[in-house]
Amino acid sequence: MKLVKTFISAYVLGSALFNGSVFAAEKAAEPVAMVQTANAETQQTADMGNKLNINTATAGEIQKALTGIGAKKAEAIVQYREKHGNFTTAEQLLEVQGIGKATLEKNRDRLAF
Repeated sequence: MKLVKTFISAYVLGSALFNGSVFAAEKAAEPVAMVQTANAETQQTADMGNKLNINTATAGEIQKALTGIGAKKAEAIVQYREKHGNFTTAEQLLEVQGIGKATLEKNRDRLAF
């Protein structure tokens, strides 16, 4: 009888440990999936090499990727895009207050649409 109790105890304990490790492995995989999704979204800034998709980038991404664009200009670009729709040409950036020809020329090769 003692042998049967020992066997049952070992079986229950082993099952609990196995199920716990499977559950832990599934939980550990969730953050990886979330990180991969976040990386895929951030990858949009690397469209066509190192180009920034000006139609999907956040103000922070615009500020980091473009030369001569600070927080205010980056926010102005996002607001213009939200009000007027997506940019289709680089020249449309000249319509954003604070963006001049020199700034556009510095960044023309960094833009994607």
